[in-house]
Amino acid sequence: MESRHVFILLAFLILLDFIFINCSFITIFHILSSESNNNSLSNPNLIYLIMANATWILAVAINYTYSHSNIQTTSSLLKKSGLTFITQQILMGSAFLLINPSQLNNLELYHAMTFEFLGIVLVRMVIYLTERYHPWLDSTKKKILIIGDHDLVLRLEQYFLKHTLSFSLAGSFPDYNTTTICETNSKQISRLNDSVRYAIENKLDEVYTTQFPEKCADLDEVLNLAEKHCVRVKYVTSFMQFTREEEAFRNSNYRLKRFYDGIPILVNRKEPLSLISNRIIKRLFDIVFSLLVIIFLLSWFLPLMIILIRLESKGEAIFMQLRSGKNSLPFYCLKFRSMNMNKDSNNLQATRNDPRITSIGAFMRKTSIDELPQFFNVLLGNMSVVGPRPHMLKHTEEYSELIEKYMVRHFLKPGITGWAQINGFRGETKHHAQMLGRVKHDIWYMENWSLFQDLKIIYKTVSNAISGEDNAF
Repeated sequence: MESRHVFILLAFLILLDFIFINCSFITIFHILSSESNNNSLSNPNLIYLIMANATWILAVAINYTYSHSNIQTTSSLLKKSGLTFITQQILMGSAFLLINPSQLNNLELYHAMTFEFLGIVLVRMVIYLTERYHPWLDSTKKKILIIGDHDLVLRLEQYFLKHTLSFSLAGSFPDYNTTTICETNSKQISRLNDSVRYAIENKLDEVYTTQFPEKCADLDEVLNLAEKHCVRVKYVTSFMQFTREEEAFRNSNYRLKRFYDGIPILVNRKEPLSLISNRIIKRLFDIVFSLLVIIFLLSWFLPLMIILIRLESKGEAIFMQLRSGKNSLPFYCLKFRSMNMNKDSNNLQATRNDPRITSIGAFMRKTSIDELPQFFNVLLGNMSVVGPRPHMLKHTEEYSELIEKYMVRHFLKPGITGWAQINGFRGETKHHAQMLGRVKHDIWYMENWSLFQDLKIIYKTVSNAISGEDNAF
């Protein structure tokens, strides 16, 4: 999964660099022009400003300054930035030699360049201090563990250690051999199991392994243990092996995710939302859609419902319940209270003709109006408009023990509505098969996400709410 905070850092870096470049030139031109009573943005000065921006863009393109790999460490960022600044000066000097050599003696240009250089250095120093001292940055890095073949593990270690802004390497276990792991059986499997448990206990995000479950049945159980605790498992193979077995991999459940330093990284399912571009699209859609609902509907509907709910029964009109969110992290899910206050609200699902449900609550649940406050959850970022429905913590704990791959649905943000809900898997889950069907639909959605799919689910949800659903109670 691509790192969101690295993308944000790149965006800020680009923005701040251009701000400093333009501010440096405009400020110097303004100060020096004021002293001579000239227009600070006269034609010559405007040409200098355009040239400064154009040559910086060209220098950045030549040196790949804003590439993902070049900002991973402060030293590489400083080296590339310095080289880019020097390249810009050479380009500007060359341009003036060809166009107007006399401008090479222009003091305004030298002052502006000096301020530009100081601004660029200042931006990098802020990044360095943030990386070194701010605890938030450590929490955004993907914490990983590597297990498997010695040579590949060493190469992966080097890659992750060069990309410290994105990854935090918690450890590696290079003493496993894929050809003998099943022959040595219980002792090796036990040690591998301990490695995955280490990942779980230390709240790691990803495990990279050179071993495939097909080569040893016992591995499947170990790797399922990782997914059960929202630890992603990624499979590593050599380039030669991947080239030789590429067709076999294409015909299996494995997908080529990317190359790390020439090493193919495979995953066992598609995840369109692992791409930062798709996550940005989905998040922007969530923000816009939730704001529209809040401004044009909840701004007047929320106070009206609060009054009606409190007139019928005692207690707060907005019910907050801890539910399982992305990566199984709990969050407070908001709803209009549809039941009388009771001690079982965090343990028991609503059932058909449930005596706890109030009169207005029955109408809200039938039309899904009770879910509307969750648009505030969407705006805050702990929910999405579309995604797997969040379950009570108690039910997450229970079903994770009963249903294989149940926790995979928690790789996504929970949603107000979802693919499972519009296909009839909503409401009370009396039987194991009902929850199994919900999980299968949620995983299908995760593997087949698109913005069009979200729009289709929203349309179907509204349509079902108007026409009524048998499972809505």
